Amino acid sequence: MPSFHSRRCGGLILIEIMVVVVIIGIVAAMAVLSVGLSSRDQGIGQEIQRIVDLLALAGEQAVLEGREYGLSFHAHGYAFSRYDYASGNWEPVEDELPVASRSLPAAAVLDLYLEGRRVVLAEQPPDDKAKTKTGTAGTGAGQIAPQILILSSGDVTPFELHLRPAAGQPGIRLHVDDSGASERIPDNG
Repeated sequence: MPSFHSRRCGGLILIEIMVVVVIIGIVAAMAVLSVGLSSRDQGIGQEIQRIVDLLALAGEQAVLEGREYGLSFHAHGYAFSRYDYASGNWEPVEDELPVASRSLPAAAVLDLYLEGRRVVLAEQPPDDKAKTKTGTAGTGAGQIAPQILILSSGDVTPFELHLRPAAGQPGIRLHVDDSGASERIPDNG
């Protein structure tokens, strides 16, 4: 009859294997995403796929670390951030993701929809130096919370993103549900 100690060790080994698999997945995703980042425009389809991959990677990081991540869009790009419980502020992600911040080609058009409503996007990302610390949960004066939350529970703010290479040209719509599952829909015409 196996002892309690041997059964407990077997369960511990399974947990260790699962953690190693998650870490290998994160490292592999970082390696895949870092390839080709120096090219200025890899195409709308590849940019949408990069967003999907980064969103999945941020979701894995959030669950693994037990921390909340955010995704903010502006008219010409997007950036990831992480919530710092100690300061009560959203801080830019610098080393955790292969692309913490990304600019889109100058002519690209980006539209974000939350709960079926179009979000008016700022022309430029907020200036991190203008942010102030606060003792309240949420955001400090001058600080803007991300539009998309990637929670440590694995949930994601559902959203729709429409990305086109230029105004008036067909592009791709990306639907992301609350579990982080995504669907790409090419525009007709």
